[in-house]
Amino acid sequence: MKNILFWLALVVLILGFICLHVRYTRGSNENGNPVNLPFPGAGLSVAYPFYIENEGKFEIRLSVPILEDVPLGGIPQKLPIKSKIKVTIRSLYEENNFKNTQYIEEFWNYGNSESLRVNLFRGATIELPRKGDYKIEIVNEDYDGILDNCSKTGGMIKLVRDEKLETGLFYALLNIFGYACITISLIGMVIIRILENRKK
Repeated sequence: MKNILFWLALVVLILGFICLHVRYTRGSNENGNPVNLPFPGAGLSVAYPFYIENEGKFEIRLSVPILEDVPLGGIPQKLPIKSKIKVTIRSLYEENNFKNTQYIEEFWNYGNSESLRVNLFRGATIELPRKGDYKIEIVNEDYDGILDNCSKTGGMIKLVRDEKLETGLFYALLNIFGYACITISLIGMVIIRILENRKK
């Protein structure tokens, strides 16, 4: 009976560690938002290597500071912003053999953050087919100054997982379940040890 209880506690302990591993890899901020880059000025580009733990759909998003003296940072809130942004994502290693290039011609507003004083915009959606190492390159071909206000005030280009908000509760529950399994397992092992010492 003791052996059965010990192995059961060990299995529960391993299950707890597996749950926490999944939570801290797939549910981490880096897996949901692996790229945060400064908005490049006209004719400039930025690039960044990144890793994702699992495949999924991602959005290119733009955060622009709200200026105190210019409403909405000089950018229309509801109308789309015309742009000439070229986004290329490729796998870092040849065995994955993935490359996707898109031109973002419009950014659509989806709200603002008063606390952070930024306007938020959505661009293209890109699907990454598998986990692994990638590199993103963003080129601003806006030589006509369409995004001139953004170039002056600064801004952030982000790669954000589409389904992160939908799976947030799942990962929170997985976190609780993982810690609960570890706690129950450790308590069980202590109890088994105490019972063994009493029999001696």
